[in-house]
Amino acid sequence: MTRALVFFLQALLAVAFLAGLFAQVAVIPATAANEVDLFPPYESVRVPLVVFAIVFVACLQVLAIALGAMLQRAGDDTVFESGSVTWTNIAIGAITAGAVVMAALFVYVTFADIPSPADGMEVLGLWMGSAAGTVAAVGVALLVVVGRKWLGRAIAQRAELEQVV
Repeated sequence: MTRALVFFLQALLAVAFLAGLFAQVAVIPATAANEVDLFPPYESVRVPLVVFAIVFVACLQVLAIALGAMLQRAGDDTVFESGSVTWTNIAIGAITAGAVVMAALFVYVTFADIPSPADGMEVLGLWMGSAAGTVAAVGVALLVVVGRKWLGRAIAQRAELEQVV
């Protein structure tokens, strides 16, 4: 992988990280406050939903850091060394934590009495979105676990090859 490509992709990850930070500090709380201004009964669910959103974005930020580290290793041609497994484990942990947050949101939306300004479609959308997000995150985590297994085998085979040569 060329240095320019690694730098470009890491720059994109840094922008995503900073955008997530901006969302955590400004966008999510302000949007929640605006929604409460438009429909005051949302006040009872504002704090839990804001917490879910901020924690989920934090999981994405940790994932961005892990991906940036793996990109650095790819640029340095050190992907097939044991340190890569650590960053892969961090990525799996971040994805899994995101799945847990989405599952917790699903449970919360299922059992909480969330008011709705119209016919309840907003709550149904949140419920279905959190269910789909949970399934998608678990699927991605499983794919990365398989990739980690392949990475471990590749590292072992590389070490064996270096002993032979």
